[in-house]
Amino acid sequence: MAPRRFDRRRFLGGALAAGGAAGLGVSLAPRWMRRANADDGPRYLIVMGCFGGASMMDCYMPVDVGQALTHEQRGTVLAYPTVTPAGSNITSVDRSRPLSFLNAHRDDMVVMSTQSSSVNHFIAQARSVNGRDVFSGRTMTEAVAAVYGGDMAIPNVNMGRGGYSEPGADAALASRFRGEIVNNPVVWPLTLSGHAGALPLGELAVQDPEVRASMVARARALRDGTLEQVGPYAETFPTSRLRRELLHARVATEPTLEVQELISRLLYVPDLGDIFPLSEYGLSASSEAGRVGDALPGSFPVNTSGKPSDRLEAQAALAYLLIRTGTSCAVTLTEPGTDGFLAFDQSHQSHRSAQATHWDRVLRVADRLIGLLATAEYVGPEGPDGTSLWDRTAIVFATEFGRDKWDIGGGFGTGHHLNNGLLMVSPMLRGNQTLGQPDPNNGFLTGFDPETGAPTPYDDITAGEDPLFSDPRLPPGEDRVFGSVLDLLGIGFEGQETIPVLRSRRH
Repeated sequence: MAPRRFDRRRFLGGALAAGGAAGLGVSLAPRWMRRANADDGPRYLIVMGCFGGASMMDCYMPVDVGQALTHEQRGTVLAYPTVTPAGSNITSVDRSRPLSFLNAHRDDMVVMSTQSSSVNHFIAQARSVNGRDVFSGRTMTEAVAAVYGGDMAIPNVNMGRGGYSEPGADAALASRFRGEIVNNPVVWPLTLSGHAGALPLGELAVQDPEVRASMVARARALRDGTLEQVGPYAETFPTSRLRRELLHARVATEPTLEVQELISRLLYVPDLGDIFPLSEYGLSASSEAGRVGDALPGSFPVNTSGKPSDRLEAQAALAYLLIRTGTSCAVTLTEPGTDGFLAFDQSHQSHRSAQATHWDRVLRVADRLIGLLATAEYVGPEGPDGTSLWDRTAIVFATEFGRDKWDIGGGFGTGHHLNNGLLMVSPMLRGNQTLGQPDPNNGFLTGFDPETGAPTPYDDITAGEDPLFSDPRLPPGEDRVFGSVLDLLGIGFEGQETIPVLRSRRH
């Protein structure tokens, strides 16, 4: 069942409207960013980094087993029993989790073919979020943070790893819009105050928060005004950019985190006794801790280490509160895998089971995160406006690359491959679309017309033959995908290429 949503009354316009040069898929916006309907509130971007090559052929762009070619030398094109639910334009592998997600969210889903430019994990991950540096080297989350996060305490939070966690290369971008790295969502909120919860309640602890804050302020003044100036690092590197950014954050950011009491507002784990003894330190969790725990029970720690039972659920729990509290507008999650690292790259050993396991996991967590956002009303400066947080959010399932296209029998494994697909979910999309199609003769996903969505099939390629990497019928690359994501969120830049067919008719 699809999650309940508030009635939608206002939708993006301006930069999202098709027409003129933008209707041709190229934006003539100035070099700086523009914001659509600035008084209509922020838009939110969630990047789900699918580490290791989440293959769309194994989820929402499969070849059906009845159509797959068997080639004498190469094997059989990777194929599955497939289902296209009534009313859907998206085909799924016949497995319960992808089907349930499709039935719940198909009107907000677009599945499209893509072409990566690298099969190196780190490089491909970075390019999947920076579009091959097409926007002065900014990542898509940095671009969103710079437009919508000016008044937010921590506009860009990154729980990724590898290339997904890399900052962009735009030296002109203010440092506060780069991703704040979070390794453990359970305990990270405890770092957002310099004095709350520093000591257990008792004779040594100062109970009055105003007195505590005053004492800490005096210590900080001594640190910043005297000690910092005479330290060896300051004397050796007085103009260091990193040092200047640190000093600025101490003055501009640190007090804001404490005044807004983010240590409690973002703490989604309640008091768990000896495992997580908040009350012993005079702390309390968010008022939404119960709601988050019901939706994402694996986000809680299971012992005194503070590590969550399920790291992806923990990332989703924090992502929800970051958006819910107006702390952030861009958040990156990463599927860490059952072994902590490989995730989808376990396809090297056992392709089918690895793809199934990790697709099921990211779809399960995304579904629960969507449910939280869809049942939380957006509250703007003038109060609620009838929209939900989900109405303003886009989730991009970013993956480095695809996998090899041939089933060679047994518990076969696959290598990295440039040809793949992408899943996007958002009420701002023209949903229920599949852009591109799988070729049953070679497993390649075809490209499509960015204006109409019509596929560009490989009509003249013989069975078992692969298209050339210069073939114009191949899918769009990282730069056009990047431009399209930002276009969806009302952000433009010079030379931006987009996919107009993604835009909702409601905008």
